[in-house]
Amino acid sequence: MEFIQDPNSTKSFLNLEQRLSESLKPVRPDPVFIDSLKHKLAQGTTTIVERHVSGHTELAIIGLGLATGALLVWLLSRQRK
Repeated sequence: MEFIQDPNSTKSFLNLEQRLSESLKPVRPDPVFIDSLKHKLAQGTTTIVERHVSGHTELAIIGLGLATGALLVWLLSRQRK
């Protein structure tokens, strides 16, 4: 596969590179920050894996909530009559 260079696109790209180099200033990060970051990255992290609770408990809570809501609706409708 051959790459055909368009002189206009090359000129536009070089112009973009020149404008970026003129407008952007190099950043000098704080050495203390760099050292602390290096230390944090080199140090191992602690990962805690939680045990998954059975889905039956969650299903029971949802069912209980729905039943309570239905009971409240029934009681309110009965009270209005």
